[in-house]
Amino acid sequence: MKRLLGMVTILITVAWGVEGASRKVTMTFTPQEKKPEWVTAAQEYDRIWIAEADHVIGGMEQITHLKFPEGKVRAEIYEQASFSGGGKRPMLLRASYTAEIKQATLVHELGHRMNAQLRTRPADLDEHRLLFLYLYDLWADLYGPQFADRNVAVERTRKGLYDYDAAWTWALSMPKPERAARFAQVVKDNHR
Repeated sequence: MKRLLGMVTILITVAWGVEGASRKVTMTFTPQEKKPEWVTAAQEYDRIWIAEADHVIGGMEQITHLKFPEGKVRAEIYEQASFSGGGKRPMLLRASYTAEIKQATLVHELGHRMNAQLRTRPADLDEHRLLFLYLYDLWADLYGPQFADRNVAVERTRKGLYDYDAAWTWALSMPKPERAARFAQVVKDNHR
């Protein structure tokens, strides 16, 4: 198994060396443990990123009017709630998600990393409410409105760590132009 994990890491590194050379943002996906399902999940996240990296980062930069603040992101695969990480902390991604939820989760967690540069925020905008001002529209732009609807529905069911349902209800109660204007104001307040 140790040899398999080493081969996966080498293959992912080689893939990035060949296919990721011109990417704006490179990501590495490493299983926290040598569990076969985590190794497989790391490979799946990597395949998604190889196919979608520039599309995702370009879409994020276009919708937020911000530049993605990092050139390299490390992600570890495990079986708990996903987490954006930041600084020296790696992103943490759940292994057992379906391929579509992996795709949506990558965009979600990268959105948190994008928003980390916005340090001045109104008191009513926590991390998720800030992100949800554009995440639905970003998913819809990248993959279509049905994808966005399905993944909002998935996130609404998440309980315990955060009230995703209430945050999505809040964000989607505003029309798209209002969400965009609210986010643009936060960006403007951070660039004074």
